[in-house]
Amino acid sequence: MTCLDSQDHGCNIKDHLLHYLGCIEISKRETFFSADSEIWQDEVKHQKNHFGHSDEEAENLTRRKRESWKADCESELRRIEFLRKTLSRDKNDKHLIQKLKGSRANWLKKCGRNAEITNGEREDTGEYILEKDISAPIIQFENGHCLDINANHAISRYFGEERPNYQKAHRELMRQKKTKTYMILQDSYWRSQLHGCQQHNPPHARHMKPLCERVSSGNVARKLHYFPNNMVVFMPYLHWDISRRSEQFAMEIGDIMEEAKLKALQLEKEAKEKRRKERNEIETIRASNDSRNAGQPVKNRRTRGRILTMTSLLKEMKLIRTRLPVDENGRVEVVNHLGQYLIDAARLFEGIYLCADPPLHPRRTLDQAYHWTLSSTWHRDRDQVVYRHTTTKPEDFHRYDHKERKWTEHEEFGIKDPCNECNMGIKKLSRVIMVDQLWMWILDAKTIITCFPKRYGANKQDTSAIHKSIRVHLQDNSPDQIRTVFDLALVIIDECSNTFFDRTKTGDRLPQVLDAFSIAIGNIRQKHTAAFDRLWRWTDDAGEIYRTNTNGDTSGLHVQLLDINPEGKLEREIKDIIEELDIMIQVMREHKRTLTAFFANAENILDPFGEFGDDLQKRQKRKMISGYLWDKSSKRPEDLTALRNAIDNPGSDDTMLKKKQDDYDWFKLNADERLESVMERIGELEELRKSATDTAHDVKDLLELKQQQASVVQAWQAVKQSEATIQQGRSIMMFTLVTIIFLPLSFMSSIFGMNNSTITNNTPIKLEFMYMFPISAAVIFVSLFFAFGSWIRAGVFYMCKWLVTSFLVRTGLYGLWLEINWPSKRLHREANDYSDRLKKNAKIANLKRRCERREREQENKVKKKNKKRDDEDRALLGDAGILPLENGHGNDHSTSNRGNRKAQSAFPLRYVRRRSGGALGNNDIERGQGQTV
Repeated sequence: MTCLDSQDHGCNIKDHLLHYLGCIEISKRETFFSADSEIWQDEVKHQKNHFGHSDEEAENLTRRKRESWKADCESELRRIEFLRKTLSRDKNDKHLIQKLKGSRANWLKKCGRNAEITNGEREDTGEYILEKDISAPIIQFENGHCLDINANHAISRYFGEERPNYQKAHRELMRQKKTKTYMILQDSYWRSQLHGCQQHNPPHARHMKPLCERVSSGNVARKLHYFPNNMVVFMPYLHWDISRRSEQFAMEIGDIMEEAKLKALQLEKEAKEKRRKERNEIETIRASNDSRNAGQPVKNRRTRGRILTMTSLLKEMKLIRTRLPVDENGRVEVVNHLGQYLIDAARLFEGIYLCADPPLHPRRTLDQAYHWTLSSTWHRDRDQVVYRHTTTKPEDFHRYDHKERKWTEHEEFGIKDPCNECNMGIKKLSRVIMVDQLWMWILDAKTIITCFPKRYGANKQDTSAIHKSIRVHLQDNSPDQIRTVFDLALVIIDECSNTFFDRTKTGDRLPQVLDAFSIAIGNIRQKHTAAFDRLWRWTDDAGEIYRTNTNGDTSGLHVQLLDINPEGKLEREIKDIIEELDIMIQVMREHKRTLTAFFANAENILDPFGEFGDDLQKRQKRKMISGYLWDKSSKRPEDLTALRNAIDNPGSDDTMLKKKQDDYDWFKLNADERLESVMERIGELEELRKSATDTAHDVKDLLELKQQQASVVQAWQAVKQSEATIQQGRSIMMFTLVTIIFLPLSFMSSIFGMNNSTITNNTPIKLEFMYMFPISAAVIFVSLFFAFGSWIRAGVFYMCKWLVTSFLVRTGLYGLWLEINWPSKRLHREANDYSDRLKKNAKIANLKRRCERREREQENKVKKKNKKRDDEDRALLGDAGILPLENGHGNDHSTSNRGNRKAQSAFPLRYVRRRSGGALGNNDIERGQGQTV
């Protein structure tokens, strides 16, 4: 039992921050850091009994640890409160705070407690200052007060300079001075190494090309540094993260990038509109529309549930319903108040660590690092070996009825206590392999500045973090292990490449990647063995059928042998494993290349004059290059001058020379050990890959053997079918012989059996036999002769062909056919052309008739409409007391005027108001020729 366990675990505290926030009740937090607490009294006794400290020493050690824990916990509480306040002011995420407060109030109300009283239980831990919190991940809010710390800022602060402005440093007029920070971060070692920063590339495409070079901090135009002691290192390394958080950050960064594009378009439109106004151009309708659209605020495009699958698309379109009700913000709504409170708290925890400003280089999954041009690798990430190894399948859980709110399978199996299988499945957390980047600058051979990401949502308790691993390494080893800054750099590089290969790191849900790959390969081998056994059983069944003389039924075997879906899935899975191992091996080989370049550059800094080391060729090379550069340099560093004097004058400063020798030898020893460790790690991955490759070959051989066996079954079926065909042919031959024999006899007997006086009255039976049998025998003989005499058939065919051809040629019929020249293709084409012309003419005629009928219908509609309008106008004017004048300008209702109704006024006739008064008031209305007077 340890932290976050449901039972009391006493002093078994693995992480004090996790224990304070997750295991101790809020009301007991104040007494936890009290010196009279039982846990601290036990710690004092443990220090005295186990380590042999005195009472005073044990008290001091325990007090320092208690104060350190308290400071960490208070800092974490201040950070959480600061993030909560920041989220409450954010328009996109403030619903997280609101929903949490509402669910908390509902739960407290159900428990009979006052929410206002419990709100005061949160202790005041003071104001949070991000600049003083060295363990916090750097998050930059839009309206917050966070410090903008990055590589530019850190390096410029080290040199005591302002951050460089790259645009001012490259312009022609009023060019800015190139500072030391600018020289360290010049384009060739900084921005030019950036890949995938084009607009059409996804956010995860941005990465730094692996690099390890020495950099001079001197201005090239004024002060030449031929012996630079600065170094820049960009190196990818393998790490891990929780799949859900990785997906959330990927969606968040994608949405923020989309908002940035929209804002850029809005600024571009505003600038364009401003230029138009300055030039006093006449704004067109399109320009005015653009200006109105530019003034509108950018729509909120942040989508928490990005559409990545067909299921999510159908859910977004509300074509399918989820098992649990979900509101517009993706919040699951449950009936239980405590469950709702815990869900809202978890959503707030996830929302706290969703960055509000996209980082320059987001973390990338294994497939995103390799297939960085793909816009989405969601399906590939879900196929990762580690993801499948750490994910519980839905079928592993017992069935739960959401309507009845009970576990139906628990009742069926009689499980009354909490189910261990379900508990173990719930505790599993899906994880994926990430490819992070190490940015490291060594400045003046005495200072290291590093940049590497932390796991999303992970705080100081992340024991697998690189920074934590470096601190643990330094604490576990003696201080004299780090003699130069390059020894520390070796430790940093080694910890970056050692995340998955250090078997001692087992906490904080760190996935055992090598074991996961071994288990995956072993599962495929087991499935391959089972599939092989099934194949041999099928071959045994097929062999028994082959050895029998009867025609056995092979339809079941045929279907099973033709089904290659199980073996195809195995091959696809093992190919995915090989591809992931290839990516990991490629990353580790980048480590090797980076380490090799780092060793060479560090040797040039530690031994610039080629005096140390066992490799004589490298020493002579360094001597030759350093001698040339030393004579050429006008300004020589003081430390190198002293080293040069000590080398040229033996005995003048043996202490410094001896220290330089020891530092070089110690670095060389550590470097060789680190390089050997990297080679061993590459060897482990290559062994896994070899095992996976052998398994892939076995699966492929199984698939080929199965296909060959299917071909054998098909060939055997074809042989059996041919034998059956031959047997059927023999049977048909017997029927043919019988038919040839008895058909003439039947014919003759039917002739003599006719009911006529000549045959029935006067012909004796002897005479009938004399005619019947000889004629039938002759017909039977001729039929058999032609049926079984191929030479006779060929001769008869030749004679018939010769007679017909001779007749056609000699009579001139064949020549007449050649003169006509009407081949079958031409006749077919002309017939088709003639039928196409007839069809085309019929279509044109039909179209004309339809157009005429439509015109007539349109005219009828217009006439009816005009007539109806005239009737309505007369009725309206009659009610108003206006009478038409019959003077030649009145009822002008000709067809032309009716057709021009739209061009005329609303009243086509001439009217005057009756003097007796009307409903139109005192205004006299006169209308004439369609105009109002």
